[in-house]
Amino acid sequence: MRWSRARSLSSFVQGRDSMTKICDGIWKAISHFGRKIVQACLTASRFGNINVIVVDQIFITCTGSMLDEIGEDQVGAPWILAESCSKGVIASTENCVHRAVYQATSAGAIIHTHSPYAVAISLLDGGSIEPVDGEGLYFLGPMPIVAGGFGTEELAKNVSSALTNHRACVAWGHGSLPQV
Repeated sequence: MRWSRARSLSSFVQGRDSMTKICDGIWKAISHFGRKIVQACLTASRFGNINVIVVDQIFITCTGSMLDEIGEDQVGAPWILAESCSKGVIASTENCVHRAVYQATSAGAIIHTHSPYAVAISLLDGGSIEPVDGEGLYFLGPMPIVAGGFGTEELAKNVSSALTNHRACVAWGHGSLPQV
């Protein structure tokens, strides 16, 4: 079930009385998932990023952060969804891609990994990847493989377009982009 941003925000901020507590909860959640994806060998520690949108503010891991050791200082100050992509470059070189996904879909979070498995499969098969396990089929379904250079408008357009009809996609030679 896909949560709307309003629903996930209301459940997230329920009982919180300050922006400090909200920011604290966000970086702790991002840190939690960073550790889980590295422990599951879905990516190496420095490859990928995690971000969450709260209303129109995107909280994203900083470029070069070790995903299994994310501290409060490694989640970039929130940038506004409507601002230009260049503002968030320090936070992530992929900020244009994430911003485009949030503008085109109802995603509440994106976990982008440079999974060696996804990269390898994308290089072998240029069409799409279809999970063979029951959970993968149920939660992800077919994942198109999209083209575009790292952090480019072309990649942003192709990823956001793919994610309007799919739960995840794989950037050719780059990695997976599931939305939550």
